[in-house]
This record gives sequence, C-alpha cells and structure tokens, in this order.
Amino acid sequence: MIPEENRINHIVISSQVLSYYIAGMKSDNYFKKVLLKFTNNFIEQLKTVEWKYFDKMFKKEEEAAVIVYETYDNFIKTIASVPIWEMQNVTKILEAYNKDPKSIEGIVKKTLR
Repeated sequence: MIPEENRINHIVISSQVLSYYIAGMKSDNYFKKVLLKFTNNFIEQLKTVEWKYFDKMFKKEEEAAVIVYETYDNFIKTIASVPIWEMQNVTKILEAYNKDPKSIEGIVKKTLR
C-alpha cells in the first residue's frame, strides 16, 4: 500500500507518463470517433493534474522530477515487455524483493554480470 503522503506523487507521475503515451497514440490516429472524443477529454483532465502538481514538482526540484519521471517510464516499458502469462513470476520476484531486498539485489547483480 502506498503511504498517504506519497499517493499524490504517484498520481502526478503516472498522469505525466500516461499523457505522453496517449498523446503519441492520438497523433498516430489510433483513436476514432467516440474514443477520440473521450481521449481528448481525458487528456485535458490529465493536463489539469499535470499543471497543478507536476509543474510545481518540476519547478521546485527539476532534476528529481526528471529522474522520477524517467524511472517510472523505464519501469512501465520494462513491465510491458514481459508477456502477461509470465507476470506471475515477476510478481513472485517482487514479493521476494519486498521480503529480502539485499538477497534479491545480490542475485540480480550476479545475473546481470
């Protein structure tokens, strides 16, 4: 569970990344008719969140905001590259990490050598 004080940060970063991906799909003419109308409205709502919070974060701590954005974006790209039928394995790895981070970090470093 996300601590209450961090929830807005998660929403803000998620909104920023989601805006980027949706805008890209929109420019590729992926959305048509009713879905396009919904998408336009949704993008406007995401912009509201972005302007209200992300821009404040960016102005206050530009480098930190960029790092968090890039970390989240890379995480989404990595997770999206795993086939859905293998997600149970990824979930188990994350559960193991939550239980014993140092052990899993050691295994990861050894594996990635």
